[in-house]
Amino acid sequence: MKKVKNILLFLYCEFLLVAGIIYVMGDYFEVDMAMVSDTETSKTSMYIVQMVMILLTLGLVPLSLRLFKFGRVHRQLVTQRESALLRWGFIRINILGLLLIANTLLYYIYAFEAAFGYLAVMVLLSMPFILPTMSRCQSEIEEE
Repeated sequence: MKKVKNILLFLYCEFLLVAGIIYVMGDYFEVDMAMVSDTETSKTSMYIVQMVMILLTLGLVPLSLRLFKFGRVHRQLVTQRESALLRWGFIRINILGLLLIANTLLYYIYAFEAAFGYLAVMVLLSMPFILPTMSRCQSEIEEE
């Protein structure tokens, strides 16, 4: 169980570290990540990307937070324990981590567009709810 927790914790910290590096590079080192110019095409593409990311974030954050409560997933967690916890925990952390990195990158790519920043903060605020501690890992694989 400790090995699974350490793997999930490493993955969790890795996503936070990458998002932190993107933040530091964009805000403090002022690396220009704006790959689109201020033309009508970029405004249209920003709108489309923004709507897709809003829908993805608003759909996937609750899904990842409730993932272990779904019947099939919960049965696997109770019967297969560590292998299921590693598989589903990996999926859960990847969903939130990739959303965090994507929204953080898009915030800088589209020249500090606030919507992407808000989405990244929303994902960041939901990350502690899936922090893979030993007690959380134990409670996830026990039958209720």
